[in-house]
Amino acid sequence: MYTMKKIPFLILACLMVAGCEKPKPDPQPPLPDIDWAPEATAAQRESIVEMLRDMVYVDGGTYYMGVQCTYPAMPGFDSTTWYEQTPVHLVTLSPYMIGRYEVTLKQWYLIMGDGTGTDGHYSLTTASLPIEGVTLEQIDTFFARIEYFSGFRFRLPTEAEWEYAARGGAKGDYSNRFSGAYYKDDVAWVYQNSHQEPHPVGSKKPNELELYDMSGNVCELCSDIYAPYPAEAQFDPQGPAYWEDNKRVIRGGSCCSNDQHCRVYYRSCLTAPYPSNFVGLRVVCSPYVKY
Repeated sequence: MYTMKKIPFLILACLMVAGCEKPKPDPQPPLPDIDWAPEATAAQRESIVEMLRDMVYVDGGTYYMGVQCTYPAMPGFDSTTWYEQTPVHLVTLSPYMIGRYEVTLKQWYLIMGDGTGTDGHYSLTTASLPIEGVTLEQIDTFFARIEYFSGFRFRLPTEAEWEYAARGGAKGDYSNRFSGAYYKDDVAWVYQNSHQEPHPVGSKKPNELELYDMSGNVCELCSDIYAPYPAEAQFDPQGPAYWEDNKRVIRGGSCCSNDQHCRVYYRSCLTAPYPSNFVGLRVVCSPYVKY
């Protein structure tokens, strides 16, 4: 039985426990009002709002992009890599927002299909899988439909934006091989742990920016044409207008990739505009801007 003398001690204990709780992250600013198109169904509106609420703000910054395994005293050195994504060069980025998750089957087909979720392209068990195997033309249509329905303009990330976000931006530990960790298993679905099939988005741990699956699961398309890195420092690079068959940059590796191909600095390419299994996308937009 508690006595009156014990009550003050219980109150003090509760206050001490409360004081030890981790501070909650700052809430995102409220979304602007959305002037919906009459054709936007309730499910499409819900899907677009979900994508907007899952956008993560990335503060602008400067970092060394790329990796080299030859000169230990130089920036971007990693003795464990098999590849040299060189020359390692300084990139400065303006602020942007990037999707917390890869675009899912449900989000894709609600926007691209009949808008009711009854078109048969996903089920309760597959709704949270990442979309894959879509063409650049289809992606352009996906973004155009979102803009028409809501007024918000999404796009693919540039390669520089993708790598900066995968590394954790200004919060990142640049000694990490993978997005959010030095070892792959906590943060990435790769060949060795995935049974070579995609998994629901967000089922591994996030990186320092609370972004999920930037290593493994499905490769992610970027907006850049694939070309050799420049040597000079760059500001908000967009990639070249043309280079060798206009192959498109893909980053992050997939559930069928070995761990080397899932590292934050590894880059590969896809011949446009052909779709490819295990290649999906993540969306980007300007910070809280409605066009």
